[in-house]
Amino acid sequence: MNETLAAMSVPGAPFQLLYNELGVVIGTTSMMLPYTVLLLYGVMRGVDRRLLAAASSMGAGKVTIFRRIYLPLVAPGLASAGLLSFILSLGYYITPALMGGPDQTMIATLINQQVTKENQWNGAAAQGVILLVLTLAGLLLVKAVTSLGASRKKRNAT
Repeated sequence: MNETLAAMSVPGAPFQLLYNELGVVIGTTSMMLPYTVLLLYGVMRGVDRRLLAAASSMGAGKVTIFRRIYLPLVAPGLASAGLLSFILSLGYYITPALMGGPDQTMIATLINQQVTKENQWNGAAAQGVILLVLTLAGLLLVKAVTSLGASRKKRNAT
């Protein structure tokens, strides 16, 4: 990757991609991207194209069709893909441990380290419970946002 960026004369190339936060983000993103793409692909395939064609025939522009029709239809899928990636990333400690090194500690790595190296089961359990509560709060937030959109659609339909 660095050779390609250097050949393209990108300023600052070659970049340090190991043992820093940028490397961890790139590595985790590359591992989570297939889950997100597959989920979004299924949602986007399910959108009825006749709705888009009807809006176009009534004079709506492409931006308006996207913003007012397509995006609200795929919004629950976007929320689900984000939530799935978030939950999978929470328990993901291999890539941060390998690419980030000891300086880039993620919560899953910290919990694993407390259990295996420091024998601090109480601290690891407390961090696990905090992580669970934050995950549930995120889940409830996503549910509230997607339910709000569904109730607005029902209200507009009547």
